[in-house]
Amino acid sequence: MINIYISADIEGVNNVVYPHQTEVSGGESYFLALKQQHEELNRIVEGLLEAQVDKITINDAHGTMENLHISKLSPKIELISGKPKPVSMLSNLDESYSCVFFTGYHAKAGSKKGVLAHTFSTIFNYIKLNGNLVGEIELNAIYAGHLDIPVALVTGDDATCNEAKDVLGNIKTVSTKTAISTTAAKCKSNEALFQELKSAAYEAVKNHQNWALYKKNPSYVIELDFRDRKLADIIELLPNIERISASTVKFESNNYQEIYKLLQFLSATLFYIK
Repeated sequence: MINIYISADIEGVNNVVYPHQTEVSGGESYFLALKQQHEELNRIVEGLLEAQVDKITINDAHGTMENLHISKLSPKIELISGKPKPVSMLSNLDESYSCVFFTGYHAKAGSKKGVLAHTFSTIFNYIKLNGNLVGEIELNAIYAGHLDIPVALVTGDDATCNEAKDVLGNIKTVSTKTAISTTAAKCKSNEALFQELKSAAYEAVKNHQNWALYKKNPSYVIELDFRDRKLADIIELLPNIERISASTVKFESNNYQEIYKLLQFLSATLFYIK
């Protein structure tokens, strides 16, 4: 049995460069970005079906996580939609899956380059794990690694693909666009991109030797630097949170799920504090 789990973000799809394109309040710009995301996912699914996989699960991993519509996706997939949900971008991922794909991903907060670069939320200036800057690729790969599930494919802009290779090694990637700045990119022809996505998905399944099982052993020290110092004031009230600067807190645990779920909780709640 070959079961594929796809964690689907939107900032890394082709032609998405502005924040308003990723939110329903962006109107027509958002719906065009959503159409692009559906089309990219459907090409990936076509490649997976040609590779004769048994099961494909897509988890809507962006924002409110109700962006994707089952009617616009291949009838061969199942869709996880909505939030809150346990483990957020990787909800329902378990040992029954052979590997995970990260699609439409973006570079980490603190990156010199990368379209719409952030880590889980724009409330953070950066997130460090054990002293190193980390993004969603690495944090999600560690979670999957604890389930012994490797990452097989990453798609996003060129900065995202470079980050994936730096973290995961010889991982299969597809660059959807070339970052020029935080809100500008050189975009690919969809005709070429769609074929590349289909081929990459097929090859990713067939080339097991390039799957990246990524593990980090305890202990874990997560350092969070906030854009708004007031958020650090609030988080400091939680137990076991240590304030280490005006805008920065840290949390230590030997349990990676505690680290991951704290990040999801803060991302989901503090974003709405004014």
